[in-house]
Amino acid sequence: MDPLLSIGEEKLRSLFRADDFLAACDQAFRLYGQGVLSNSPRLEVIEKQRGLGYFRLEMAARWPGRYRACKIIEEWSDVGRGQLETRTASLTLEDLRRDRAVSMAADYLTDMRTGAAGALCLKYLAPLPVRRVGLVGTGRIARALAPALDRLFDLEEIRVTSRSARNREKFALAMENRLRASLNLADSIETCIDGADAVIAAVPTPRPIFSVEELVGIPCLVVLGGDGRTRQLPQEVLEQREVVVDELEQARHSGEFKHALAAGRFELISFARDDAGRVLNVGDSACGRLQPRTEGPRLVYLTGLPVQDLCAAIGIYEKLVAGQGGQVTSEQP
Repeated sequence: MDPLLSIGEEKLRSLFRADDFLAACDQAFRLYGQGVLSNSPRLEVIEKQRGLGYFRLEMAARWPGRYRACKIIEEWSDVGRGQLETRTASLTLEDLRRDRAVSMAADYLTDMRTGAAGALCLKYLAPLPVRRVGLVGTGRIARALAPALDRLFDLEEIRVTSRSARNREKFALAMENRLRASLNLADSIETCIDGADAVIAAVPTPRPIFSVEELVGIPCLVVLGGDGRTRQLPQEVLEQREVVVDELEQARHSGEFKHALAAGRFELISFARDDAGRVLNVGDSACGRLQPRTEGPRLVYLTGLPVQDLCAAIGIYEKLVAGQGGQVTSEQP
């Protein structure tokens, strides 16, 4: 295999934008639903060190005969206070046909593919039309999510809230001239989601931020979760709404589902199923086996799939190869 090549963050941002991530994640969900791509079990470490939480996550995926990828995230944070100290993410992509390996910075990639996934799930599963979206959270993921929503839907309004007015104002500045839809800042979750056609939550919190009552009348709720440290929803929401996950075994290790298992209520979760009783996932929705629901509320819970990283990394790499006539040179991240 050729020596490991390297692609830095600045180069990634110049190569791959919101529309590219939407296309890559759509490809990932469809090929995953067709059984072409496979995820390896995630390896997760959660510890307490130096008065902070240490978190390490290893995610791997494979496209047999073509590519395989592994992403590693390391993070120091205080989830209870919503405080992130440091986070580093890197991804190694192996091109099995060219016998070449590429390393790339993966912070931007992770944020953008997560935002793209949230928007795509509304496209797959929310009853149309979607004109007003409530977005709970103003961090990195929300900043990737809002432009993705704006590209996929003819939105009239994106209403946003978070824990502090300062964070809401910083979000508005970051979105300046990036959205066609009207952006309105709300000072509470109740105000943010009132009258919304769909709600998306991306809040790293260790305890639920919604009540069952607040979500009455919201036809489609998308939660961007992903690990065992966070829990945005009370158990009753998982029992009262049809639940669509991106990957069932992976979801078992996420906060809401871990809580349900510990409480002996996992079997009460209202998973979407086919006629044979198989739990349906986002791959099924991308392939048309699960349609928007016209009666009854739905919850889409995304933990983040390695196949999303794989397809995004392939898109970045293939753009670089095409732009350099097949010759990729190394750059420092």
